[in-house]
Amino acid sequence: MSLNLGYESSRLWIGIFLAAFLLRLGYALVQPEEFWDEDEGVYVTMADNFLAGEGLIYTPYRKATFPPLYPFLLAGLLGAGLPLFPAARVFQALLGAFSCLLIGGVARRAFIGLGDRVSRGAGFLAAALLAVYPIAVIYPARLMTENLLIFLLPAAVLSLLKSISSPRPRFWILLGGVLIGLGVLSRPTLLPFLLMVLVWLAVAGYEKPAYPVRAGVFLLAFVLVILPWQIRNYRVLGAVVPITSAAGANLYIANNPAAVGGSMGYRYLMDAGVFHLGAGEDELAYNRHYRDRAFEFIRENPGRFLSLSLQRLIWFYHLDYHYRSPIVLVLGFQLMLLLALAGFWLARCSWKGALLPGMAILNFTLVHMVFLSEGRYRLPLIPFLLAFAALSLSSLFFRARDSASEK
Repeated sequence: MSLNLGYESSRLWIGIFLAAFLLRLGYALVQPEEFWDEDEGVYVTMADNFLAGEGLIYTPYRKATFPPLYPFLLAGLLGAGLPLFPAARVFQALLGAFSCLLIGGVARRAFIGLGDRVSRGAGFLAAALLAVYPIAVIYPARLMTENLLIFLLPAAVLSLLKSISSPRPRFWILLGGVLIGLGVLSRPTLLPFLLMVLVWLAVAGYEKPAYPVRAGVFLLAFVLVILPWQIRNYRVLGAVVPITSAAGANLYIANNPAAVGGSMGYRYLMDAGVFHLGAGEDELAYNRHYRDRAFEFIRENPGRFLSLSLQRLIWFYHLDYHYRSPIVLVLGFQLMLLLALAGFWLARCSWKGALLPGMAILNFTLVHMVFLSEGRYRLPLIPFLLAFAALSLSSLFFRARDSASEK
């Protein structure tokens, strides 16, 4: 199936794809075969448990604490007899390379209202920038869910954008719903984007089908993707659990008496005496307990909650990545943000298309103003920030060229 990105030179785009893949693979394959993050061990344990016939569980007391799609993918690689680290890293390098083409297509279609040459230039630059963006290059070496989402979300946005002008809009809306459903099964923080898409479908400028049909097709696809996991959760836990059983605990991690608005995980809170992680607790009761404590904290400290939300916003767009980046990378991120802000302003003339990638950025921004904010959580929105930054660069280039030709 061709996404028909509308690129002028297939050789050029093949070159971007290959450069992106080789950069990611070259970095990943020379890294030690060890976990960098606790969550990596969690996902591998879940994959091992699945292959052992115990289901997609972490422990007998944590059966739905983590989303299922990424561990299921790892289980597929292990079940095929492939060595996990090389196989997962190669696969993730491929996903990262494809994501460059996808975000190029998103920029091309989102900014078409600004003129064909500007939107084509923005598409090329967005793909090229993501191909060499440092964090996007190194992250396929890690066994983390963001590697799925950085592919699934641009693919979903591109499908929905394509549905506006396609003679088969229902197909592309359906595909968008499927991809967003898979994205939610990778990281539940994508869930609010569902409502944003429903708003976008109402204002995006479709001639047909009618909005109830568009919304119905999208929701049907989404529900059919996540329904098997919900049925499984009900059978295993005896309760309706949309995606994971950890939302309440995660909410408390970000909203508690020791919270500072920055990166503070549960281990720190355990040491501070405000959070505990009992191995034998009922996970639903555990989640409800901390959900209620989080709501109590927010209700009794509304000013503190607003202050923490603002600090989390600042932290989410922190200029570094876990404080360790070289100064050149920090300055590069600053520059990207400035160019993206300029791109937001330029995109107002093409707002119906630009609204959807903007909503993808907004989704993660709002979620992490309420929940824990960490550097890696912003990785799924980096392609969209680069798309808006590419719009600024493309507009600047063609304005400069036009001015030079007039002289």
